[in-house]
Amino acid sequence: MIVSNPPYIKEEVIPTLMEDVKDFEPHLALSGGQDGLDFYRRICKEGKAVLSSDGYLCFEIGHDQEMEVKSIMKTEGFSDIYSLRDLGGNHRVVIGKLP
Repeated sequence: MIVSNPPYIKEEVIPTLMEDVKDFEPHLALSGGQDGLDFYRRICKEGKAVLSSDGYLCFEIGHDQEMEVKSIMKTEGFSDIYSLRDLGGNHRVVIGKLP
């Protein structure tokens, strides 16, 4: 099982974050690239090399990234992909299985 909370904030959004986040968190810990999905693509692709058959990949996601992350996982061959909501009702976790 791989569990990851990768950087997922779109580059253009970083300047609008609260000052205690944008001024003190390393940029690398925040930026997921132009669309916020760079690390999801990389981890899905490279994760297949270390997961065994029937291994799981679990991500924390941004509140608006559910469909995109599911699509990336499907493209990379993951199955049984689903999401979980946080206490606020937002999709915040996506899980998939490597067949």
